Order: sequence, then structure tokens, then C-alpha cells
Amino acid sequence: MCRFPYDHPLMRDIIALLSFLALGSLANAQDAPTAKNCPSRCAASKCDAGACAADCCGPTVKLAVNGLEKEGVAETTELTLSAMAGINHCSTSVKSGTVMVKYDTEKMKVADIEKAVAKNGLKIVGYKADFKIRGLACQSCSNHLTAVLGKTEGVVNVNKVCHMSGTVGITFDAKKTDKRKLKAAIHTTKYKVVESKKEAPAAATSQS
Repeated sequence: MCRFPYDHPLMRDIIALLSFLALGSLANAQDAPTAKNCPSRCAASKCDAGACAADCCGPTVKLAVNGLEKEGVAETTELTLSAMAGINHCSTSVKSGTVMVKYDTEKMKVADIEKAVAKNGLKIVGYKADFKIRGLACQSCSNHLTAVLGKTEGVVNVNKVCHMSGTVGITFDAKKTDKRKLKAAIHTTKYKVVESKKEAPAAATSQS
């Protein structure tokens, strides 16, 4: 069998190739998603911060707020909430003026989340609810559903009713209504809410 010395050009090329492949495997392992931002029950699914929208991270409360566009407020709000025990994931959207929080019901109450948000100089104007709707075929359909929801008790604002995407966005007063009642209002029309596979508890039912 022919053997090459280590300083042979062919051997040097082989060693260089093996080293390159080994470094590539190490880089891929380091870039793999981790569960450091998620609770232990999420670790099995290897979820990362983006995947924390999964049901395993707890129910969601989505607050509509004023003041999020001020410099540094969105970042400070996220840092404050992330440091609280019982908060599994949080995010803010300056564009839509919302603060979204997934929390552990055994460690955190919605009222505590509201207080933390308010301490950052934000004014809570209501809760946000988004629905997928079946039956919205045209702009007239959207206009009709907008009018119905606008007259529904507890609705602060109908943010959007889009027949093209089949979506509805509503801001509501949790003291006067909840997602269940909003669905009922939609179902008084010919349009129907498309239920998700696993519906999280409505935020308005966890006020204590």
C-alpha cells in the first residue's frame, strides 16, 4: 500500500479539507436554535424567541397602547417585562401600537402586566383581538362587518376588516366585552370566525 509523508502536497490538501469540514459542523451546531429565551417546557421543541408564539409558552395578552413611538420606550418596555418572573416571551410593535406578552398563569396575572406596561409611560387603550374570517368576499362585506362591530358594546375601535386577507383586527375594552362576545357578534352576520387548532384563553377572562 502506498503511503504519503505528512508534508506531501496531497496529504496537506486532505488535512486542510478535513479541518474545513470539522469547522463547518461546529459552526452549524453553534447557530442551532436554543431554548434559552423559553421556559423549560419549551426546550423539548427547541423553540427560539420567534417560535415562542407556540402554545407551550402560555396564553397571550395583546395590549393596545399609546406612547410606544417615543424614543426608547419600546426597548425599555420589553426589557422590563422580560425581567419579570412568569413572562415567557414579549414583543412590541410601534407600527400597530401593541405590546404582546405570553405568560405563565401560575406566576403572573394580567393586572401585573398592565401595571408594568403603564410604569413605562404607556397608556393602555384596550386589548387587541385578531380573527380569521370566512365569507368576506368583497369590500361591501368588509364595510358591513365593520359597521356591525362598530356598534358592538365594548369595541373601542375596528382597526381593520380586510376581505382580501380575510382578517379582522379589533381593539376592545376588557371590562365590557371579551373575545367570546366579539366572536358572537361576528356570527350574527353571515361571516364566521375560523377557529385555530388550539385557542388560547381570552385575556379578558384573566383580570384577577
